[in-house]
Amino acid sequence: MKVVRMRDLSRHQKERLQSGETATLAEELVAEVYGLDHRPDEAFWYDCVHPNSGAKIEVKSTSVRIGEKYPAHGRFRLRHDQTRSLLAADARGVAWYAFVLYDFDKGEIRIRRAKPSTVSKWVREAGGWNEAGHEEFKEQRKMIL
Repeated sequence: MKVVRMRDLSRHQKERLQSGETATLAEELVAEVYGLDHRPDEAFWYDCVHPNSGAKIEVKSTSVRIGEKYPAHGRFRLRHDQTRSLLAADARGVAWYAFVLYDFDKGEIRIRRAKPSTVSKWVREAGGWNEAGHEEFKEQRKMIL
């Protein structure tokens, strides 16, 4: 696991954080920390690509605590269609998930990578996929990691 201190972020990154652009910041941080190319618009199932191996990385982010009126633990939203695509790429050994957890109380951003096969196992152990209720994608699983 990699840890980035919020106080060590660049000015631009701090501005993203303060304006609530946490998903974009997460993608940019993962690209920076792991030496990846940030390609958010290239495909629906990944956000970054390793420049040498071509490995695809899907970035998911949340905060330790979400909501002000009814605070709850932050959860990562995993999409079944993205996981299927990452599993197919992982069959060639070139896919990862990167989970970015914002801990504002500690002033830390924690980044954890996991292979799609591991994430798929976590989903099965949590009870499988649920109906998403979205037009964009059909099945999801929200998980605390």
